[in-house]
Amino acid sequence: MGLKKAFLRLATIGLSIGLMTSAALAANLRVLAWDGYADPDWVKDFTAATGIGVDVVFIGSDDEIWAKIKGSEGQDFDVFAVNTAQLQRYIKADLVSPIDITKLPNQKDVLPRFRDLSQVSGDTKDGKVYGIPFCFDSIGLIYDTDKVKPAPTSMSVLWDPAYKGKILAYDNGEHNFSFTALTLGYKDPFNLDEKQMAAVKAKLVELKRNVLSFYTTADEAQQIYQNNDVALIWANYGQQQVKALQKIGAHVAYVNPSEGALAWLDNWVISKGVRDNAAAEKWIDFMLTKKVSGALSERTGFGNTVVESSSAGGNDKLVWLNNVEDPLKRSDLWNEVKATP
Repeated sequence: MGLKKAFLRLATIGLSIGLMTSAALAANLRVLAWDGYADPDWVKDFTAATGIGVDVVFIGSDDEIWAKIKGSEGQDFDVFAVNTAQLQRYIKADLVSPIDITKLPNQKDVLPRFRDLSQVSGDTKDGKVYGIPFCFDSIGLIYDTDKVKPAPTSMSVLWDPAYKGKILAYDNGEHNFSFTALTLGYKDPFNLDEKQMAAVKAKLVELKRNVLSFYTTADEAQQIYQNNDVALIWANYGQQQVKALQKIGAHVAYVNPSEGALAWLDNWVISKGVRDNAAAEKWIDFMLTKKVSGALSERTGFGNTVVESSSAGGNDKLVWLNNVEDPLKRSDLWNEVKATP
């Protein structure tokens, strides 16, 4: 779902970096990426190592990616970044090409949870690989270390009456139904039947009565935290939200709940209109180097798929975001929850 998008500096500018002459720019590798996924020094290093020039266009929303790729039927870009919840849409529309992972030697060195792509929901179809995981972040729990002891291990702490009026939650029906479904022990939080939906709604009404306020942006949550007695935050913006709070001196820590943390996973994919498949494979393989992956986490706070980072420990359970059964119904029910006295 691209949850970090609301928190990052969004850009729609084009960036051309390479060792090619201006006459050769038309043949450069064309990359469509989120801000922070193709930094100038990485592009420069890639060109120096491969001799392949690169044109990068940064985007600011999932809808913008779809518009650019669908609008040109994949002909305007060679490689682009998209999350697992969206990738199947591109596969169904025949806008992406299968990837031969034998051409990506660095894939064998990624973290265990990202090595067997058949086990990463959304990255494969009919036995073919379409997405190579690049970075991720979880949607966990921020807690004030001075006010919450012992450290929480489950999202169920949000319903603890001891913290009534000291909780910040995110104003989004789709995600709230999913994480509450996990808290209730439902196996598939993205596909709820009528009985499960009713139980989740009732549970969310209970949560609402424990919450000080619902926020929509990380900045808003930070302002509320600074001006109120807040103990717990459902951290829609993950590690970046933690870092921002710690930067202002907040005594906070972060945990991924034992029942599983919702998480987004962005992948590199190859467009159906790729002009040079070998060049696209080299780009993806280069993005899987430890140097790039480590720098990505250091600069953005996101987890990467190559070296361990603070976003998730090896034993943390991450539940990758997926399309839900009925977004409109969830939105309507969430509005009913908020309107409940």
